[in-house]
Amino acid sequence: MTSSTSRSSPVNSVRRRDQAFTLIEVLVVLTLVGALMGMSIGFIQKAGRGNLLLQTSNKAASLLASARDQSYGSSRAYLTLRNTSDGRVVIRSVRQRQVFHWPCEDMERASEPIELKNSGGVEILDDPRSSSEGRFARFGSGSTINLGSRAWLQFVDGFSIECRVRLPEGIGRSGTIFQKGNPLRINLTTQGDGRFGIEAKIKLSKKEEEGAGTDDVILRTGARDGADVPEWGAPLIPGRWHKIRISYDRKAFTIHVDGRLRGQRVDKNTKMPINDEPFIIGGGFGGDFDSLVITGIFEDDDDRFVLPEQIQWIDEEENVRTDGEDIYFRNRSLDPRHHSKPLRLWFKMPRDDGTGAGARRLVTVSMSGECFVKTPDEE
Repeated sequence: MTSSTSRSSPVNSVRRRDQAFTLIEVLVVLTLVGALMGMSIGFIQKAGRGNLLLQTSNKAASLLASARDQSYGSSRAYLTLRNTSDGRVVIRSVRQRQVFHWPCEDMERASEPIELKNSGGVEILDDPRSSSEGRFARFGSGSTINLGSRAWLQFVDGFSIECRVRLPEGIGRSGTIFQKGNPLRINLTTQGDGRFGIEAKIKLSKKEEEGAGTDDVILRTGARDGADVPEWGAPLIPGRWHKIRISYDRKAFTIHVDGRLRGQRVDKNTKMPINDEPFIIGGGFGGDFDSLVITGIFEDDDDRFVLPEQIQWIDEEENVRTDGEDIYFRNRSLDPRHHSKPLRLWFKMPRDDGTGAGARRLVTVSMSGECFVKTPDEE
């Protein structure tokens, strides 16, 4: 028994030595594993950077496509690209949507219910010579129509108000055409030559760096960005119908009369404060009135996108852009009033080596509104 046991021991010890690894073998394997891991990390980082750039470009294209779809019919939509105070780029989607229409044929023809206040009276008259739509409303001095304070009348991001007015010859007088408490008031003003001008006042929130509070911004016909333009001052002639439009879109505050710019100022790109005041038509204006269209401008918080810090918005020469871009859509196409050719938006993700090189993606928008994401090789 003893001799049998002693003969099997050398065999077992040899097998245990065959199953072990030498120090050199272990070092070789660790070296290979380290090299493969280093290569993998490089590939993963590169893929991650490429994915971030592609995701950013796809998000920009998605916002453009969404704005295009929202611009159907009477609605308008636009995208703005702007640099924030910390150097990031933010894309905002803004919609212009008609919220109220009253052709003045009768009280029931308004697109939303309206309430007549009989202080002075509002009559619906018919005179084929007076209005392109046949019938019109005549406001007595002090008479008003109250549209209430519905949510769609909360003009935070901007508004557009269009209508036709006619002042009686010889007895025309100044007065309020529209008001919404202190944040919005539009008046007719008497000029020395018997004509009339328009004065519009809106209240805007201050920028964050200026602290809390609001500013009154006043615009009159005959003024452009702080300079007087005398020939613009009194465009309304008693006895004639005039089409007026007052608008603010967080970039410009404008007054148009008969399709011509008569007052403008560029403002601070800030919102109007929310208030519970009702929207009132009239309240001092005495004259004829027709074809009211109110358009609200709304920013969708879900359609606001801040580019990642690693992504740059560049021009075709690869210079970082700081000038901003506004992209307007109308009837699901680029608005030809603002754009004469297709748009190209370049995005870049620089390398970390400081050479300025890096991957690029191009987002294009055709005149018909289609959006595409391309690489430089696809150009």
